[in-house]
Amino acid sequence: MLTHRQMLDRGAVSYGPRTALVDASGRRITYTDLDRMTDALAAGLLGAGARPGETSVWLSGNCLEYLIAYFATAKAGLAFSPLNYWLRPAELEGLVDLVAPSVVFAGREWTDVLDAMPAVGAARSRVVLGGAATGWTGWDEVLTGPGSLDGVPDDENALHEIVFTSGTTGASKGVMRSQRGRILDSVFSALAFEVRRSENLVFCGPQFHIGGASVPNQVLVQGGTATIVAFEPEVVGAAIAGGASYMIGVPAHYHLLFDSGVLEKIDTTRMRGCYVGGSVASKALFGSISDHFPAADLVQGYGSTESGPHTLALRGQDFLDHYGTLGLPVPGTEVRVVDPAEAARELPAGEIGELLVRSDSVMSGYFRRDDLTAAVLSADGWLRTGDLVSRDEQGFFTLAGRAKEMIISGGENVYPKEVEDVLSEHPAVAEVAVIGIPDPVYEERVLALVRRSGDATGTTGEELRQFVRARLAGFKTPKDVHFVDDFPRTGMGKIAKGELAQQYGTVFDA
Repeated sequence: MLTHRQMLDRGAVSYGPRTALVDASGRRITYTDLDRMTDALAAGLLGAGARPGETSVWLSGNCLEYLIAYFATAKAGLAFSPLNYWLRPAELEGLVDLVAPSVVFAGREWTDVLDAMPAVGAARSRVVLGGAATGWTGWDEVLTGPGSLDGVPDDENALHEIVFTSGTTGASKGVMRSQRGRILDSVFSALAFEVRRSENLVFCGPQFHIGGASVPNQVLVQGGTATIVAFEPEVVGAAIAGGASYMIGVPAHYHLLFDSGVLEKIDTTRMRGCYVGGSVASKALFGSISDHFPAADLVQGYGSTESGPHTLALRGQDFLDHYGTLGLPVPGTEVRVVDPAEAARELPAGEIGELLVRSDSVMSGYFRRDDLTAAVLSADGWLRTGDLVSRDEQGFFTLAGRAKEMIISGGENVYPKEVEDVLSEHPAVAEVAVIGIPDPVYEERVLALVRRSGDATGTTGEELRQFVRARLAGFKTPKDVHFVDDFPRTGMGKIAKGELAQQYGTVFDA
């Protein structure tokens, strides 16, 4: 059985006094403590009325408590759904309504927002971190509350994770995964990325992403240490000075870390691996990583919330020999390159097609959206990624394009249609196209190209930016708004976004 209860029980026996988790304040939690605390929280949730098979949501900044809640909900038989704290209240409410949680975890700064949501009011338990709030139970109170795990099913195939991602339509989709899927992904990705049990892995990405659990689990399944911090150059620098040996970040993290100068007085020679996620970074950035961390391997991977997330991996000498590729499949992963219009037709090496993935860690589907699941996941388990790739004769994959038009800004996924739909609500906007353009720090930034309505000549780009900012998360808000008289068109009259990307891709370079 591959369950988190068994993983942590055995971890306590095998690695008891070793440090499992560290935070920015220096707080340390051993494997013995992690097992004990997650047992206690799980029992406290059940004692407060939660029942196996129900759901929970989490809304807070990065902290060790995230992983304690993650594992505790698994032990209690609850599904766990982390929410994006950058979303606006209306965006959050739609996700909360869909999950219909029995348990709500939140940092004190988010309790007022959540209190306005009927689905939160209907929850059996509301647990607050970092303060007190009327109608909410304190974290420590639940941790020490009455309850028992006796009789709770320990099912490796039961739903545990509901992690939200956005689709090409902008509609949020909850990706479902079992405990078995997560643990297998952790083991296989640790093998592929050569993450060892002696590792001190520093994680600074938002925990509401799939990586919030999948990345720390790579060391927690084998007795290593995960250092959990929120990204600030000084904080990450302190973690590196404290002995971190493996760093996970998107290109923006590395740019900001290097530009800050915090590494100038720090011994960086203990860093043995630097993973760059989010998208294919520039050669200049990889050179800068090698300059700042001379003993570290360069590491890169490919995946998605739906696929595991670890699907392809590249590290060390393979990275140097096959620079520009996405790497080889992670152990336990099957991959195919097929004709996008005819998925049954597999393509030979060298031809560009859609990447299909099958493994034990591929999602089981989209939460309460069987229609969307059927569109991407076949009955025999093959996931259509929507990404276009080619495979060379040695089996290494190269990304050719994103069939979904997704923009990656600072490691965050932005889907143009969602932003276009909001801008279209403004009376000054007659027509709009949103594209991603290169950015030296954030990989890509969002550009909105707007054709004004006839009587709106005085409307400014900043006015439109603020209009979006009030309705969508900041990372989705266009960094630039450019007004046009008309758009290039396809033969069917649609806006030709490919031409726009070529035309505007260098106009706004910093």
